Amino acid sequence: MDRAALIRMWHDLDVPEGLRAELLDGELVLQPGPGCSHDLPGRTFVRHTPEPFEAWSARGVRVADDYRRRADAVVTRAEDLPADNEADWPAQIIQAVIETVSTTRTAIRRDWEDKRERYAEAGIPVHLIVDPNDATWHLLQMDGRHYVETAKGIFGQEIPMPEPMGSTVRTAGWHPYGGTSAQRHGGGAPPPGGGAPPPGGPGPLRHVVGPTPRRRSDRGRWSGRLR
Repeated sequence: MDRAALIRMWHDLDVPEGLRAELLDGELVLQPGPGCSHDLPGRTFVRHTPEPFEAWSARGVRVADDYRRRADAVVTRAEDLPADNEADWPAQIIQAVIETVSTTRTAIRRDWEDKRERYAEAGIPVHLIVDPNDATWHLLQMDGRHYVETAKGIFGQEIPMPEPMGSTVRTAGWHPYGGTSAQRHGGGAPPPGGGAPPPGGPGPLRHVVGPTPRRRSDRGRWSGRLR
């Protein structure tokens, strides 16, 4: 199947309720739609991003012809918003991309490693990784052709978005997967498996996350690889 045909099929795909489709490395991938804990960070950005910037959730990001992510949220200048008929937004207009880590081992690897690499290749200046598995956030900025972690913290600590955005994002309403209101922390909920919460402040980027309980089966895959 050629590239143009696969992209048309992706846009025309009738996705069953409760699932969402993405085009990842030339394959159409169906996976469960996110739950409330997963959606909270993106909703925070949509509601509270100040002018002249705007945040939008569940946008298609055109990183490459064969890689079109449904980002949890993206931040762009209001003046750079694409036309209504542009289904996938070009990476060049995006100031920051926000991704919330899912729960399966396949998704965790994709959210921590694959997306980071592809967003860096596209030159998106800021990549925020939010991980409800251990109630942490990690702020990455471009340094040359790669991301470096410039800040990290736990849920409850504010995120200092860099210039030109220059705003702070409150995370007090975020909570870990399976958490209750009593676990929504200003000081941080313990990560899965026990132990003290990770400290705030800058630190090295973690490449591997685990172990994490499996809550649902890994992503469904529809074979349609590009040639």
